[in-house]
Formats: sequence, C-alpha cells, structure tokens
Amino acid sequence: MSPIPEAKTGAPNIQDVFLNYARREKLPVTIHLLDGREFEARIKNFDRFALIVEHAGMDHLIFKHAIATIRTPRSVPNYFSSHHP
Repeated sequence: MSPIPEAKTGAPNIQDVFLNYARREKLPVTIHLLDGREFEARIKNFDRFALIVEHAGMDHLIFKHAIATIRTPRSVPNYFSSHHP
C-alpha cells in the first residue's frame, strides 16, 4: 500500500505562519519542552524538524519533537490566507 500524498492547497502551514511571524518580529517566545523545562528565546530560523533560537546570548538547536508549546507575548495575525474557507 502506498502512502497518501499530502494535499497541496497553496495555503501556508499554520506552524510556518506562527514561527515566521515570531522570527520576523523578533518576538521573545516562551518555549516549554516536554521534559518540563521552559525558557525565553528568540527564534532565528527553523525547518521541518528543528528551531534555531537565541537564548542567553547563545544559539541553540531545538528539535521540534521535544517542544510541548511555544507562547508569544501577543497574538499572531493571519493564520490563514484569504482563500481559506
């Protein structure tokens, strides 16, 4: 049985919208890890599997599978493009 391909709707990925906004705006975000640790950082870059964040003046690579939540100090606008139902 072959895998079902993901639908390509042209709409931006909600995760990418959130992370890009925080990165572009240089927002301080609070990252909660699955092991219970939490810290404030700024998102510098990301891909499908990991984030590069700046914390305490140093860059850190955090694998997304280790993150429970990411909180921003203000709402992120425009999660969906205008053609989303």
